[in-house]
Amino acid sequence: MSAILGLVRRDLHQALTQGASWALLVVLAVLAPLGAFELGDLLARDRADLGALWQVLPWLLVLWTPLLALRGWPEERANGLLEWLSGLGLGPWRLAIARLISASVLGWLGLLMTVPLLALIGWLGTPDIGLLVSGYLGMALLVLALASLGQALAVRAPSALSAWLGALVLGLVLMLPGTPAVTRQLAQHLAPHWVQLLDLISLPAHLTPFSEGRPALIDAGYFVLLAVAGLILQARGLKQERHASGRAPQWLATLAVAFGMIAILLACQRLPTMFTPNGQNPLSAAHDLTETRQHSLSPASRLLLSRLDAPVTLTFAYSERFAADLPQLRELAARIETRLAAFGRQPQVRLRRLDPEPDSDGFADLEAQGLTALSLPGGERMLFGLMVDGPYAERRAIALLKAADINGLEAHVARLIQEVSRTQPPRLGVLSSLPVMGQPSLEQGRALGSWGLMDHLNARLRIDWLSGGDDPARPIKHQDALLVIAPRLLPGATLEAISDYLDRGGRVLMLLDPLPEMLDQPAPASQALKTLLARAGVRSEAGQIVADSQLALPIGLMDGTRALSPTLLNVGAGQLSDAALNLNVDQLVMSSAGWLSPLAPTAKATREAQPSAPLQWLIRGTDSTRLLPAERVYTSRMDPRPLSGLTGERVGEGGLAVLARWPDATLPAHKATAQELDKAATGGQLLIVSDVDMASDRLWRREAADGSERALNANARWLENAIDLLAGSPELVALRARAHQVRELTRLHTLADRQSSAETQLRNDWQTRLSARGAEPAEGKAAVAEKRDALDEMQRAFDAELSRQQRQATAERDIFYRELRLWTLLALPLVLSVLGGLICWRRKRLGRRQPSRPLGHQQPGLRSGRRLSGHHQPSAQHSIPGRGGDA
Repeated sequence: MSAILGLVRRDLHQALTQGASWALLVVLAVLAPLGAFELGDLLARDRADLGALWQVLPWLLVLWTPLLALRGWPEERANGLLEWLSGLGLGPWRLAIARLISASVLGWLGLLMTVPLLALIGWLGTPDIGLLVSGYLGMALLVLALASLGQALAVRAPSALSAWLGALVLGLVLMLPGTPAVTRQLAQHLAPHWVQLLDLISLPAHLTPFSEGRPALIDAGYFVLLAVAGLILQARGLKQERHASGRAPQWLATLAVAFGMIAILLACQRLPTMFTPNGQNPLSAAHDLTETRQHSLSPASRLLLSRLDAPVTLTFAYSERFAADLPQLRELAARIETRLAAFGRQPQVRLRRLDPEPDSDGFADLEAQGLTALSLPGGERMLFGLMVDGPYAERRAIALLKAADINGLEAHVARLIQEVSRTQPPRLGVLSSLPVMGQPSLEQGRALGSWGLMDHLNARLRIDWLSGGDDPARPIKHQDALLVIAPRLLPGATLEAISDYLDRGGRVLMLLDPLPEMLDQPAPASQALKTLLARAGVRSEAGQIVADSQLALPIGLMDGTRALSPTLLNVGAGQLSDAALNLNVDQLVMSSAGWLSPLAPTAKATREAQPSAPLQWLIRGTDSTRLLPAERVYTSRMDPRPLSGLTGERVGEGGLAVLARWPDATLPAHKATAQELDKAATGGQLLIVSDVDMASDRLWRREAADGSERALNANARWLENAIDLLAGSPELVALRARAHQVRELTRLHTLADRQSSAETQLRNDWQTRLSARGAEPAEGKAAVAEKRDALDEMQRAFDAELSRQQRQATAERDIFYRELRLWTLLALPLVLSVLGGLICWRRKRLGRRQPSRPLGHQQPGLRSGRRLSGHHQPSAQHSIPGRGGDA
């Protein structure tokens, strides 16, 4: 071991005192961040990870790592050092291991050249440490494999250039089969099993799991096999250097090692599935290294599965034979199988995978069960979906799995498992006088015009449509939760029935609105609703609407222009509390919402020290929140510009949404302590949202021409969270929140928010001035024309000022991005250049001062490797004949 370490120290000392090695480090320090910025779109991706770097770094390492062998075996053979080292009694295995260690250490020093990118990502956001460690681990293994193969080729290469070219070609041969373009071309000329074999031995297929934080043992074993193969060939080449006769050619040994490695990989991929009871391969099982456990089941999923009375079956239908020329689909399938395998490791889940033959009975049965066949360019049809079968003959299907759904796959599968495992789905009672469920159509066979939110809920809950709640045949009695929409329009008897339901421990989500968009007038006041809200300790005035200049959103006007509407609110993370309901909710949009405030205690309650039920405020306002008359807002609904000039009434304590515990009516409040009231209030819960329009389709979704749905904000998700929380499925709330955990570059968002706030302030100021000028009276045609010209001039000035500010914001953003790029690209290379120059200058200066000693003075102790790091090696004319056998 001491001899090996001595050789390693010698190699590293020689490398780090030569300008060429420092030049290589500087080149990588420049090219790695440059590729991440230009090819990987580091800043445009808006992700606090190094995914942009992992796209380009493997290609750079394939070009860069073989350069480490330029001054290796070919040069030492030319100088006689190879024969000299062999004569020290160091066998080929020791020499090969030492050279591999030194080359790998130099390669790992090259990985340190990406530290500026790591620091940049850490400064711009909050990256996942486990994900970063996994990515660097994969790159370190890649360097180990490439260094070993490069040294194996260099040991018999006639020159350093031929060694580098050979290692470069080999690296490209291992990289290219895993790229989409090459795979598509190969699939047109090779059978699918050959394409799969090439994918198995390609570098990208085993690097991607590391970059995503889900490596398997077979991925790590692949790189270890490459390193061992290179080590074997390197040691054999050293033996052949000394004993050329009587040995098989090196190319034949290389083929034997390559076929052996492929055989081992195939055995590791296929054999374990034959001996495991569930047919899964433990060597291919992903190990989740991410800090947030992205590829493992969350505690919410495990809790949901632990409640199952009988096992469920997951069937992944994947026509793998047709995915040979679709590398993106193969990669997506691998990621899906990783997530499904996490379910399959639970005792309550049975996991199956099917690869049905096209046009077979099994293929047709799967289509009949809800899966959608995907048509390929060649005319073939393949399946790529998931079925969930429960113990009570219930079945749910994901007809076609998509890449956009991968982050929410766990939540989706867990919800389907819950649905098929229940004998009865949760019952949700819906009370509203508005046509939120749509109008029945005999021609279409379904309701038309229903809210998209109701379609989402109807797909997984049992909806009891209670209409106005005044039908004796449909009482408010056995529902798991109630959804009450626009309660000011409901009869007093219905509101009393809701109060009785809360007394029995019911859970209610109430959307009340002083001005619903579906009405042609403000909602009337309701004394019965006021009484109900007072029981919960909340007050809401019917004739007041919230306006906020900081949260205002623009709307389109009839004349084609746009104006800010102070009553159309863009509720961001700053207004949301840290309640479980708001987890990973970044934006809500509310329109003409009311204000909720805590009910002030009466004088009698104050004298008797009557405690009130606790209120949990979910959505708050800002410092600029005001209350405007509902009638004035209604008259300005087509043109909100006059509203900007209104001062409005300041708001006090309160918010836009609150969760209240319903007090027990049987407990005398004036005699109850706070602890007794808190204990009694754990039954009924009333979640009040002061807006109805946030549930309407106009505010939260757009439907494409192909029927697909695109969510504009988190309105529907927030409301589904509320219903699941009240209906007894809090684990679905946690799962839905986890599906939207994305670590972004928060400093870039801070800059964008600051610029957006400045633009909003500018719009508000000019809109106020335009509204004030427009409100001035004008008598006569001349005055009207003059006023119109003045308004047009003010509008042109506003447009010019807005354009100037937008150009300034763009320039500021460009300068900020440019500075980030320059510091990342130039800081470390400059430091390395100065440091390398000083070290090389010092070595050259010391070399001039120290005279060369005779070779004989260096020989004592060389046999044990104690002086292998000296600068004076023998030249070709002073070489020492080799002695000693293999170690």
